[in-house]
Amino acid sequence: MSHTLLTAIMTRIGLLLLRIATYLPYSLQLRLGRRLGRTAQSLSKKWRTTASRNIQAAFPEQNEQAQQQLIHKHFESLGIGLIEMANAWWSTDNRLKERVTVEGLEHLDRALEQGKGVILLSAHFTTLEIGGRLLSLFRPLHAMYRKQDNPLFNSAMVNGRNSFLQSIVEKRDLRGMLRLLKNKQTIWYAMDQNSSDSSAVFTHFFGVLCSTTAATSKLALRSGATVIPFTTERIAPENHYRLTIHPPFEDFPGDDPLDDTQQIMDHFEQEIRKVPEQYLWIHRRFKSQPEGCPPFYTK
Repeated sequence: MSHTLLTAIMTRIGLLLLRIATYLPYSLQLRLGRRLGRTAQSLSKKWRTTASRNIQAAFPEQNEQAQQQLIHKHFESLGIGLIEMANAWWSTDNRLKERVTVEGLEHLDRALEQGKGVILLSAHFTTLEIGGRLLSLFRPLHAMYRKQDNPLFNSAMVNGRNSFLQSIVEKRDLRGMLRLLKNKQTIWYAMDQNSSDSSAVFTHFFGVLCSTTAATSKLALRSGATVIPFTTERIAPENHYRLTIHPPFEDFPGDDPLDDTQQIMDHFEQEIRKVPEQYLWIHRRFKSQPEGCPPFYTK
């Protein structure tokens, strides 16, 4: 059996099991998610190593025991996020709406009433997927997405997101995003991962240099859109979600895309510190470093 065929079979089985999981009582879904996260922590040395390196750098004031506890909680959150992704794609509106509180919708509404498009900025929390689905219950959204290497998973993601979004735009399609923003639409956009594109600048994030796209600043300048941060917090043990639409960034964009991008990363850091286990620490956020700097990750 070829590797490609085996991957396809395993992907289909995994997606089917995730879809079945959405019919379970929510308390069982959470237990299953935590178990999946603990299994991932046991099986993936790469993810363990990356999460450990990131958390050691981001929280140097914590002792080793506290850092290990945070890593463990992060993997549990990661597993729950997988179940939440399934709910975002396949669960019903009625089952989801009873678990959400929204704060700050007036900031989004005010920007739209002023005749502007909105860039709704999120960071890569483990709650990212469910956050978009939950917000779509209250206001229409478009979204930027990155095409996945696995074609079956990519198809499931595209179909899942199209079931609750107005449209999705591939991240390289800047013309498509500009068109929507100039037509006074809202685009949900996560831009906090390691960037190697031509617009990238080096910002500080938890005191560490990281390569970050400055496309948000350029999109806002060219479209006249308002840039508004948006975060989702999983609240335990109530099995509830708090969506927060924050006030828009003031005087954005400014004269320097680097300053604009640093402002965004500072805001993300502030929000991550509130629920650090819910951020995506298995991502190699600090992979790209300025020329002459040693590699942040050893492997």
